[in-house]
Amino acid sequence: MSFNFTNLARLLIDDPRVAKLRALIVDRIQPSFKKGLPADIIAKGKSILRQLNKSQQRAVLRTLMANDYSLLKGFPGTGKTSTIVALVQLMLALGYSVLLTSYTHSAVDNILLKLKSCEVDFLRLGKTSRIHPDIKEYSDERLTSVFRDVKSLADFYDDKLVVATTCLGTNHVLFSRRIFDFCIVDEASQVLQPAVLGPLFQAHRFVLVGDPQQLPPLIQSSEARDLGMGESLFARLDSLGATSCLTQQYRMNGHIMKLANLLMYDGQLQCANSALETATITLPNYTNEECTTTFPGWIKRAASSNLENSVVFLDTCGCAPEDQNSNVSAKEASLILVLIISFLKAGLNIDDIGVITPYRDQVKYLRNLITKNVTNGSRVEVNTVDQYQGRDKSVILYSCVRSATSKPKNGDILQDEHRLNVAITRAKYKLILIGDISTLQNYKPFKTLISLFMESSQVYTLRDGIDGFHWSDFNPYCN
Repeated sequence: MSFNFTNLARLLIDDPRVAKLRALIVDRIQPSFKKGLPADIIAKGKSILRQLNKSQQRAVLRTLMANDYSLLKGFPGTGKTSTIVALVQLMLALGYSVLLTSYTHSAVDNILLKLKSCEVDFLRLGKTSRIHPDIKEYSDERLTSVFRDVKSLADFYDDKLVVATTCLGTNHVLFSRRIFDFCIVDEASQVLQPAVLGPLFQAHRFVLVGDPQQLPPLIQSSEARDLGMGESLFARLDSLGATSCLTQQYRMNGHIMKLANLLMYDGQLQCANSALETATITLPNYTNEECTTTFPGWIKRAASSNLENSVVFLDTCGCAPEDQNSNVSAKEASLILVLIISFLKAGLNIDDIGVITPYRDQVKYLRNLITKNVTNGSRVEVNTVDQYQGRDKSVILYSCVRSATSKPKNGDILQDEHRLNVAITRAKYKLILIGDISTLQNYKPFKTLISLFMESSQVYTLRDGIDGFHWSDFNPYCN
């Protein structure tokens, strides 16, 4: 918290560079851009730009034309990290220095791992214990241990063209002596405005990368949220004409992408190619006698690899209300367990399955249930929506948890359309949502989503005794 207050205080300093930053982010003056780039810049970056698609190329060039700042809106699966890496490579080719930041260590290291594979040199600041094992050799602690005099250390810090740290890591001594040409902030739509100021003070120009349709900054206080604390700097500056969008996605098949487009992206997302648009899960054993004779009808429908069944909503409204913690649904968990066992029997790789739920209690319950009943069950990644941002799986199973005994509350995370969007867009080829539709329709984001499922006839109501489904079969897993 003191870091945030310090940044706000620095914003009031009487200094020309700080005054410019203050005008840009407080007064929201219009940012300016060059009308074009010299031909020699395009020539230097030709080999780098060739690796990008059209929207990525436009975004990179637009960033280099910025006199003040630019925003890069990276929709799910659109190659945001690859675009950042190409941007850093191009900036280096032009002789620019780059400060690379994000709010989390994992986001910073994710970019650095790709830069490392491209043989780009960099310095990683921060505690070695928080740094990815493959990045530790580039850490400040490792690289500076050989210096025995202040001048050598100062020269080392001054010479590194790419420096990476978290937003909270900009209190390092290096930043008292250096101003970078560019600062790139990844996941900027998730960072509190005071926190993002730290790295921005250290550069002449900045680039904010994020997706305001996904998770905003996490604010515990509802009063602070109502007063605007939850607005990121990315969202604040998004309407001023400095934003480039990455729209060509490489993750979801056409059916899952359509859902995301209708829910949040207003048709802007596009499949990168026709093969991706029609891609489905591969179940090599699905037609084997063991599966065809033992799978009941509801499993065959839910686990089907047919393209038209890429998205399925399993409605549990016929289930008796559960008399327990409202943040845990044992019956939904048992359904997910049976689906996982069925997918594995059909030949799906266990590492291709992901389970998402909004509540930590349900995460804990699911992990325990799956680990006890599935060989190598710990390899099934079960997590909250927040923990899944930036990741994807071939199959995503989403447990909504709420049932007929639950009443919507102010601040309930099921009311958050951004979280629902993140959950949906983690799936590549198969998305199965499990929940009580009669309850979920009381939550606005789910009401919209359920209507989309119904329009495509992908809601399957689980009824006792129908299609081989019997609630009693799940009782052993609910104790």
